[in-house]
Amino acid sequence: MGSYSVTLVAAFVVPPTLSLAAFASASHPATAGKDCLACHAPILQRKALHQAAKDTCDACHVVPAAGGATSFTEVPEKLCLACHDQKLAGKFVHGPVAVGACVACHDPHSSDNAHLLRQAGQAMCTACHAEMESRLANTSFQHKALETGCTGCHDPHASAQRFQLKAPLPEMCTSCHARIGEMVDRAPVGHAAVKESKSCLNCHDAHAAARPRLLAADGVSTCLGCHDKRIEAAGSALADMGKLLAENLNHHGPIREKDCSGCHQPHGSAHFRLLNADYPKEFYAPFREENFALCFGCHDPALTRDERTTNLTDFRNGDRNLHFVHVNKTPKGRTCRSCHETHASSLPNHIRKSVPFGRWELPVNFTKTANGGTCAPGCHAPQSYDRATSIQAQRE
Repeated sequence: MGSYSVTLVAAFVVPPTLSLAAFASASHPATAGKDCLACHAPILQRKALHQAAKDTCDACHVVPAAGGATSFTEVPEKLCLACHDQKLAGKFVHGPVAVGACVACHDPHSSDNAHLLRQAGQAMCTACHAEMESRLANTSFQHKALETGCTGCHDPHASAQRFQLKAPLPEMCTSCHARIGEMVDRAPVGHAAVKESKSCLNCHDAHAAARPRLLAADGVSTCLGCHDKRIEAAGSALADMGKLLAENLNHHGPIREKDCSGCHQPHGSAHFRLLNADYPKEFYAPFREENFALCFGCHDPALTRDERTTNLTDFRNGDRNLHFVHVNKTPKGRTCRSCHETHASSLPNHIRKSVPFGRWELPVNFTKTANGGTCAPGCHAPQSYDRATSIQAQRE
């Protein structure tokens, strides 16, 4: 600590225009305060003034009556704590505080910055945290909280939280993101990732990122950080999405666009599977457009409303809309999941190979043709359709 202590002494008492050697050899009168300023006035002429320095120099310095170099009233590691100990308790302590190097950040006499800081805002922190300065300079999206400085989230002295956060996660984030906090607290269907492990940091970078919403990776990769294995949730098993997407290359549009949030609400939802809107989870459901609000967010509801069409869908027999035939029924309309995979399939148009039906995996047995196709599922006898030449009446 010897050389470090010399640095501290210099930081405390040497004005910018006076060398350490010159200062050490200077003669100091026995009286403190105004007489010291006869030589050292520049160190107190900035906007913010340390009250101890304003009142008297001998609160911190011992000035020999005979002159010569001054000494401190206490060792440097304890000197500031003699007055400023009330904010420094915590399990996680900032490095300079831990070793008593308060002057690494604060000027002990006066400053042009609040709290006697040697630099303003982010610059004070990035003076040491150079890797963060580089990240902020080279990323497209920055956390808006940084506009008011790092201390909006971090306690610069000590905290009970890792990274010296001012509050635990997710409360630290929801103190600003109140709408999301309310969703997390009140949503009937919660997302474990928001509250477990690193909480919000499971998905978001707290400082800067190359992607909107400060996502640490693209939407799909972010989700696959957890969903790359089977997961038990709410009494049922969620599929290993990593395996499903790797083995089935016909991906649903939001997956292709790397945006799972196109269908799922990542913080909490009123709908099962964290869906953004209504979508029947049953094989059969009475048809109402609002039941399929999730799908109709992208797909034209006329797809299931118009009995005849030549352009709404390729799933038609001549002009007979076979989506209408299957879905628009009461009480046993087939839901979208009866035929389509919602994430990925190895068949065209996201057609399923099979669909759960109670204990049975009901086969679909779809075969594509040039103008249509054939299904031979467990729910009805084999049926074919042709868009150009209507095949004899299909069985409903």
